[in-house]
Parts: sequence; C-alpha cells; structure tokens
Amino acid sequence: MNKNTFLKSCCIFALTPILLAGCVSQPPLPPPAPNSAAAKIMYLGDLSYISVNDLRMGATNNFNVVNADVVNNSNDYTAIEYRFQWRDKGGMAVGIDENWKTLPLSPMQTQRIQGTATSKYAVDFKLELKSKN
Repeated sequence: MNKNTFLKSCCIFALTPILLAGCVSQPPLPPPAPNSAAAKIMYLGDLSYISVNDLRMGATNNFNVVNADVVNNSNDYTAIEYRFQWRDKGGMAVGIDENWKTLPLSPMQTQRIQGTATSKYAVDFKLELKSKN
C-alpha cells in the first residue's frame, strides 16, 4: 500500500463516525404538555396540511364553548371532519357524543369552528380532526 492510499484510508476511517452521526435520526418530539392547546387536538390520520390556531374556551349559560380557527395550509381544496369530545374534571367522557361535522376548506383558507359542551359538568375537551376522504 502506498502512502497516499494509506492516508486516504486513515481519513475515511477517522471521518466515518462524524459522517454517520449526521445520519442518525432525530429523537421523536416529546408529547405536548398537559393542558396545552396542542394536547387538546387529535389528528386522526395524515392531516399535515391542516393546523389549528387560536383555540379558546369560555362559558355561555354555564356550558363551556370552544372556538378554534382551522387552517388549510395547502394549495388544494379539501374537506375535513371534526367533533368535540367533552370530559369532566376526572377526565371521563360526559354528555352526548357529537356527530362528525364536515368542514370544506379552500386553499390557504382559515375557518372558525365552534363547539358547545353537551353537559354542564364538562370542564375539558378534545378536538378530533380527520380527513373527509
């Protein structure tokens, strides 16, 4: 083996761990913090083009009401379905199960949706989203 071949082999050997370190996949993101807005949203299926902004909860006539802005971040027309699941202070489901509602969205459109608790004991919620297709 000549000197150049030996040096190339040493360089490759020395750089291999550095190069492989860049190929290691990133660890998964931690789950959202409890009670954060992200923890309130469940995406059922691939909805990478949909985001939920400005999630708010208030009370009307002793029933909790949620407003959420749903955003279609794609350049395509789409339709999704959504529903709210209501929970009591112990995390148990309360009230009547809501039916899925259809929400058509134009490209880059933001649409406000609203959900009203089906029980006065509801103090928390989950917003479930899925593709209409």
